[in-house]
Amino acid sequence: MTILRLLFVALCILLVGCEEWEEEIAVEVEETVAPEEVVLVNVEPEIVATNEEIKLLDNGCYSNEVFIAEEETCTLLIDCIDIDSCIEWGNEVLVELEREYGSLVIEESVATGEEGITVLNTYDVDLDEEVIYTNDDISEEEMEYHADLWFSFSWLIPEENRKEINRFEVFESGDTLAYVSLHDAHDESWTLAMNNKNIELASETLVTYLHEYAHFLSLNQSQLDYWADEEGCEGIYLQDSGCFYKDAYITDFYIQFWHTPGNGELDEYFVSDYAKVSPEEDFSESFAHFVLTQTPTSDTVVEEKLQFFYQYDELVQLRTDIIARMATWLVRSVEL
Repeated sequence: MTILRLLFVALCILLVGCEEWEEEIAVEVEETVAPEEVVLVNVEPEIVATNEEIKLLDNGCYSNEVFIAEEETCTLLIDCIDIDSCIEWGNEVLVELEREYGSLVIEESVATGEEGITVLNTYDVDLDEEVIYTNDDISEEEMEYHADLWFSFSWLIPEENRKEINRFEVFESGDTLAYVSLHDAHDESWTLAMNNKNIELASETLVTYLHEYAHFLSLNQSQLDYWADEEGCEGIYLQDSGCFYKDAYITDFYIQFWHTPGNGELDEYFVSDYAKVSPEEDFSESFAHFVLTQTPTSDTVVEEKLQFFYQYDELVQLRTDIIARMATWLVRSVEL
């Protein structure tokens, strides 16, 4: 697949005002243990950087970028050695990206009134080759278009952080941009689905990708006991999702921000209107802003929610990786 096909990448479109993300939580899983040690800089690809004029290389990367051969992806060289320096490096990159492209969290979709979801095509994902495939009878043009939709998402999220997302769907809808769902009997494999229509703003594309990824991050089997009912739940039980383990991200998030009602206007507590819907949506919206904005310095509730994610070293590393990939994604996705 040609990397430069990402120009003006097409994306699923949900139109704000009628936004709906769909998560389907199935049944039994076994709890998995997160790794104890976090490696902050784990990129070991071919590094291509010189003081000469920036040029496009044969591998599809520019000469100031890093080529990750296993994913056919280009990224910035991550220049940090510990948690604090990675946070600062990410902030510095975001300053430059905001100067070049403006706010990375603007959303301007408008609902069409066409409610519901109609799945058009379903693909399996070959993570080794980073391609999608299907036995359905579809045109070459349509296949390439859908492959670009998948590759646009996979460019941003490191493969090691999305191995369970191995199915991809494309659908039609006037009120949904994207969704994630479980799709196998063992509750281990996930589907990412995207709207067949374009999103005009690159920033809204980024928010959508990261919002849906945050659902996967917070609702997978390491976070939820799919078998436990409310009475037998030892963590917290949320009606829409089920029983979260005591050490789940959303358990801590819920206890800190949802367990006790606050005072003041609702807008002072949420990064977006959609975040008000539920703790799960609040978590996902806040995660997207955690990645796409600089580290907050004040103590409003909204900024406390963004600060929440910095307590997890593995999420700081993920933020760093995504920012490095987002910089190269924007170069290919936005025409200035």
